[in-house]
Amino acid sequence: MNGRTNMKIPLNISKHCIETEAKRIYEEGLKQYFKVPDSKRPELEEKIEGLRNFLEYSDFKHLRSSHPVLAGTEGGKAVLHLLGLDLFEIEIEGSFYKPQKKGRR
Repeated sequence: MNGRTNMKIPLNISKHCIETEAKRIYEEGLKQYFKVPDSKRPELEEKIEGLRNFLEYSDFKHLRSSHPVLAGTEGGKAVLHLLGLDLFEIEIEGSFYKPQKKGRR
């Protein structure tokens, strides 16, 4: 990611799991990219790139099993913290969860 080290992305995971919500926000960012003014594009690019990395990197099966809100079985909201290229944290009511890398056990 370009320069910035911390971006917070609110996640509404009251009707589906964290992976579905991250994909939804990623796809919405792609749709918005050519509609926003040029001055807003660098931030949107960073958000899109961070979400893409999060989706490619994270073991969502493990994340869903770590908290009912992340599984979408217990309505709630979370915040995805993009901390760097492959550094992420998910915050739920003051508790933090770090996704494991796919394929790692």
